[in-house]
Amino acid sequence: MERKKNLKLSKEEIFIYLIYFVGIVGHLLSPLLAYMKLLTPIALFLTGGIVLFSTLKNSNTYLLVWLIITYITTFILEVIGVKTGLIFGSYSYGNTLGLKIFDVPLIIGFNWTMIILGVILLSEKFFTNKILITLSASLIATIFDYFMEPSAIKLEYWNWTDIMIPLQNYLAWFLISFVFAALYLRLRIKIETDLPIKFFLTQFIFFLILFGFMR
Repeated sequence: MERKKNLKLSKEEIFIYLIYFVGIVGHLLSPLLAYMKLLTPIALFLTGGIVLFSTLKNSNTYLLVWLIITYITTFILEVIGVKTGLIFGSYSYGNTLGLKIFDVPLIIGFNWTMIILGVILLSEKFFTNKILITLSASLIATIFDYFMEPSAIKLEYWNWTDIMIPLQNYLAWFLISFVFAALYLRLRIKIETDLPIKFFLTQFIFFLILFGFMR
């Protein structure tokens, strides 16, 4: 009985899987692609928002502190990156990701925060040592970015000045993920839901499929 209960999908999971399934189909069918691009920021906000509120209900108060610090810091780093090219390399955001402040979409920091949370929780499934958890989370986040980049460029999420994506970008995201994974562990946050992991894995599969078909 317990095993059957664990296999049952929550309403939140069903919603996330459905949105991304529709997204995969829509992105691979040319007549629907323009509509999918218009819906991208809404889909990210809704699915990420569901994960956020579900996780906050199943965690201690330190999670909210971590979320606020991570979002604000990643957003500021993105602004500095866009304006100077010093952090990630020289790039600019397109219009696909919606409303921007200082040329950076508001949704980008939110999505990265939820992705980092997901990879931390995933790493905790495999390791108990804090250093290994931090390294694993940073590596997984960087691998995610590697597979996301080609599709993100084609979908006009952002564009690089150079033809090649700079190695600097991946190094920056590894270090950023490392810092926030370390902060998460330092705050001793306790979360009693796997939804952030499922959100990350769903988005990872989404970009893996697009990586295979949209290159």
